[in-house]
Amino acid sequence: MTGTPARLDEKERQPWLRRLDRASAAHERTRRQLDELVADARTAGVPLTSIAEHTPYSREWARRIADQIDEQRGAEPATDE
Repeated sequence: MTGTPARLDEKERQPWLRRLDRASAAHERTRRQLDELVADARTAGVPLTSIAEHTPYSREWARRIADQIDEQRGAEPATDE
């Protein structure tokens, strides 16, 4: 049985929190890039099934993400397949 980890004081906690902030920001940028590529691929005519095979998204999530990106861009959502 493992015990509760020791609590860090504020000074010890700050480097960890900064690292978490940087990693979270990098993740958010990369996620946004992937979402935009999903929308661009669908607009270019790549089937959602193919997009789902090459991303961590299901076909339905790829469609929702592409619709959301298209809406943010002010474009008409593409018709699916």
